[in-house]
Amino acid sequence: MLRPRSRPLAFATASVSFVLVSVAAGVPAPLYVVYQRSYGISTVALTGAFAVYILPLLVALLCCGSLSDHLGRRRVAVPALVVGALACLVLTTVDSTAPLIAGRALQGAAVGLSLGALGAFVVDLAPPSRPGPAGAITSGAPPAGIAIGALASGAAVQVAPVGAPVWSFVVVAALLVVAAVALALLPETAVRRPGALRSLRPVVRVPDAAKPVFAMVCLVVAATYVLGGFTQALAPSLAAFVLGRDDLFSGALAVAVYHLAGPVAGLLAGRLPAGRALTGGAAVLAAGAVGFVAAIAAGSFAAYMAAAVVAGAGFGVAFAGAMRVLLARSPEGAHAGTLAAVYLYCYLSAAVASLVAGAAVEVWGLAPVASVLCGVVVVMLAAGATGSVLRMRTGGRGGVAD
Repeated sequence: MLRPRSRPLAFATASVSFVLVSVAAGVPAPLYVVYQRSYGISTVALTGAFAVYILPLLVALLCCGSLSDHLGRRRVAVPALVVGALACLVLTTVDSTAPLIAGRALQGAAVGLSLGALGAFVVDLAPPSRPGPAGAITSGAPPAGIAIGALASGAAVQVAPVGAPVWSFVVVAALLVVAAVALALLPETAVRRPGALRSLRPVVRVPDAAKPVFAMVCLVVAATYVLGGFTQALAPSLAAFVLGRDDLFSGALAVAVYHLAGPVAGLLAGRLPAGRALTGGAAVLAAGAVGFVAAIAAGSFAAYMAAAVVAGAGFGVAFAGAMRVLLARSPEGAHAGTLAAVYLYCYLSAAVASLVAGAAVEVWGLAPVASVLCGVVVVMLAAGATGSVLRMRTGGRGGVAD
């Protein structure tokens, strides 16, 4: 039983733990340049590491998303943090492609488990009189955590370039272990109930009311994921090899700005009608992607950072609007299936785009491929936003302003 006085501390513990898992996932991004320079790890391997991170994340999310409803929050959340700590320890050994791929796969599994269990734990522990912070944390923690992790490891490498790639992961692993112990001491908020094995069967179902707009809306969301994957996998290399930045912290900043601007803009645009948020956010994101291309052509890091702010803001608004459009067309009890379908569509799009981009860089070079990828994102956004407007007018419920 949770005492009222202990609820704020328990809520803070679960929230910090949720952020920490994503912090660990953001640590590798600025280190990719180090791996390329020190160990000759190819761009294909770096983008492949992002794709490998996505696949176990997706499997864990789809299959184990509701597991904590049956086993309890702690029984899923604590192992998720332990897996995250183990992933960090594997990543301390990176001197070739194999440990990088293995560590990122484990990180993906940890994040996938955490999104369901720790997200639900945060919601359960939120003060009944103030449910707003729980929503802000569950939506903002993943991108904010990635930004914090990237900034922290980028700063560490800048200060101590020799030992930082190892110590960055050691410190985060220790924090995850401490968080796991703290979570284990919290009171359980979910009553155990049967059906755990049945819950492992993924439910991927698009409700009939959402089908007319699903493909076009998901095209917009997929574009945000593709650009986010590009930012994590290639932005540090762009900063170092194309934009003329010798300091590794600049690569970390390039990753962080995009991921921090997203949740902030999404929260600020919360009062916009869902359809307008989707289309307006898509337009801003497309402008940011065009800005990336211009910055790459000019070789300007300052222009790239400005484009990252614009693109990140567009990502946050478009993503929030797209999810609201789809969930508004999903009846109660069907939200989990709708979200699973969205995540499946979008994570796979990001994984495929990362793999193709990594292979293309080896043939045509980093700058041309990055520019083409941004162009593809613009086309996806234009087609998805236009198609969404048309479908909402003719086949969806409530029109574009809903």
